[in-house]
Amino acid sequence: MRRIRITLAFAVVGAAAFTGIGAAGGGGPAPGVALGWDGIAAPSGVRYVALAAGERTVVAVVRRNGGSIVRYGSVPGILGVPLVAFDGTPGGLSRDGRTLVLSSFTGGPEPAARTTFAIVRTPGIRLQRLVTLAGSYSFDALSPDASTLFVVEYLTANGTRYRVRMIDLRTGRLLPRVIAEKGVTTMSGQALTRATSPDGRWAYTLYRSPEATAFVHALDTVRRQAICIELPWRGEAQNGLEVAGLSLDPRGRMLTVRQPGVGTLATVDTRAYRVTVSRRPVAVS
Repeated sequence: MRRIRITLAFAVVGAAAFTGIGAAGGGGPAPGVALGWDGIAAPSGVRYVALAAGERTVVAVVRRNGGSIVRYGSVPGILGVPLVAFDGTPGGLSRDGRTLVLSSFTGGPEPAARTTFAIVRTPGIRLQRLVTLAGSYSFDALSPDASTLFVVEYLTANGTRYRVRMIDLRTGRLLPRVIAEKGVTTMSGQALTRATSPDGRWAYTLYRSPEATAFVHALDTVRRQAICIELPWRGEAQNGLEVAGLSLDPRGRMLTVRQPGVGTLATVDTRAYRVTVSRRPVAVS
């Protein structure tokens, strides 16, 4: 057992240095997945790190304080911790920390022929279900009770058109309903950053669209509905949003868009969806 623990500890360090940044980066329709690197942090003081091991994926439970490995398990296939935005924000862990979703990689230049999600019970690392879908999908959000998995379905090869779908995790089936505002069938844009409400119900994602517009996609994972909150910035200033961040106050009632070195760009009242603008984003080179 000691020998295995040493090997895994080395693998965590090696994968972090080799694949973590690449998995979070650039091309393709989806932000991708993280293999190694920081994984995703749980409220219990550990983080879950996915590591490729042949035709399987090892999931290591690593203490955030000190980095020691508490336990590990494995699931079939090469899967990673899903990223929900191109700034590297991870997702996939339920509000109570007892369910972890891993995903196959769909972030390449060509759409995936099929996508696999592994539903893992934690902290014991026990595979609960494998869900395989025909087509290219990525993880979007998880309801607080981990009964519903929200996924992004990519409708074009370059990922510019997509829609949000749901998977019932009690059955593993993709539901026919599309999550969209009234009159909207598909979405377009690049997910830049994400903030989640303290109760895990709301997922707020800052997007920049190909039309050089900006909006926040507010997804209610309990009522299974969404609203797009338009932001007023257009044109070259959009570049500044690539480094912007989202944050919520402790009660989840005020969403702040902030650009490092510039300050608060805008705030959004999450109950009335009222936007208050402070300044324009500053284009970055």
